[in-house]
Amino acid sequence: MSATQIESRSPLTWGAGTVTFTVALVGYLTANLIPLMLLALDDIGVPASAAGFMMTGNLLATAIASLLVAPLVAGRRRRGTARIGLLAATVGFGGAALAPADGILLPAALILAGLGAGAAAGAGGAALASFQGSNRAAGFNMLFNRGSNAVLLALVPAIGLSMVSVFGAAAAVALVALAVTGFLPETPAKTVAVAPVSGTAPVSGTAPVQNTRVVLSGFALLSLFAVWALSEDSLWAIAGTMGADQAGLDDTMLGLVLSLSTVGGLAGAFVVVLLGPRFGRALPLALMLVVGGGLKFASTVATDAVAYAALLVAWNFIYGVAYTYFIATAAGLDARGRWSGPILGVYLIGSSFAPLFGTWAVEVSGYQGFGWMIAGVSVLLVIPMIVIARVSTTQEAVTGTRTTAATADVPA
Repeated sequence: MSATQIESRSPLTWGAGTVTFTVALVGYLTANLIPLMLLALDDIGVPASAAGFMMTGNLLATAIASLLVAPLVAGRRRRGTARIGLLAATVGFGGAALAPADGILLPAALILAGLGAGAAAGAGGAALASFQGSNRAAGFNMLFNRGSNAVLLALVPAIGLSMVSVFGAAAAVALVALAVTGFLPETPAKTVAVAPVSGTAPVSGTAPVQNTRVVLSGFALLSLFAVWALSEDSLWAIAGTMGADQAGLDDTMLGLVLSLSTVGGLAGAFVVVLLGPRFGRALPLALMLVVGGGLKFASTVATDAVAYAALLVAWNFIYGVAYTYFIATAAGLDARGRWSGPILGVYLIGSSFAPLFGTWAVEVSGYQGFGWMIAGVSVLLVIPMIVIARVSTTQEAVTGTRTTAATADVPA
């Protein structure tokens, strides 16, 4: 029998975790700060349609870049890719802060910022898989992301909304991430000594522990995550108009709901951190999909403002738990980050079509018909996600610790 040594995931420490979360945060800046960005663009006279087009271009550039860099950040070029991306994001957001309203400079700067943010998102997402305990790592990542963006959303308007304050803040975050990129976890090494045939020498080398089941699970996860994103964000896109039409939700109540929803998402991630590996990954994710589907449908038939608000907040809590388990599932599949690297990209692709899908579905089948559609998506994802989550948990058990099997002589 030959020795088998696997060196893979490292313990999650505050230092390495904070660096990873900071790099990944850059990829979410536009998605989270887009209300302020649109206001800033409006303030300098950019038409609403043009502003929407530019921000959509930024988000799509982020999505595409995170997918394109996936092979690089899962290999030995993670830090280099992150540095290039963060430099591009810093220059792009900084250029947007100072660019005039007309001309090509502003949209070009935003596209550059999107490409850089996508590379950063890919590197940060891939690095997330380097840690032992993917559930807790994903939970802490979401807590850091939501908490940081909550601070930015509160701080920037307090300073004063302008192109410099909004896009300058994004550039500053990218610059901070660039400064600490040297501490970003590298791709874990996996050294495997293969059991020899009798009479032959042991064969050893560095190779990833992969199989067809894992690869198929990874591609299926990315596809299903995009579909889930389309379903979730389509409800979010029409939440205001639907609440006003059906439940009499006014602007004041809507603002309160949006704030409480952010808290709900944070609470969901915190629950995953507390649970850690307890209950595994498949059962909690399946439960969240079923409950989330029920809450989504209930929100489309609610006619009372308070009930509607409570349903949206509860749905956002479930969303936070489910989203975190999706990320943890991707991280668990491969310690190199092959699947957690592009996970934000596929989410943004699904999310980018959400407003179009939501408005179309409501026009075709009404709010209740729309509710059946998005609830059905959640239910249909339950079985495949149970299978994928189980594969992820099994794979993480293989690569989650550093182990060495004893070596015994093989008779000649």
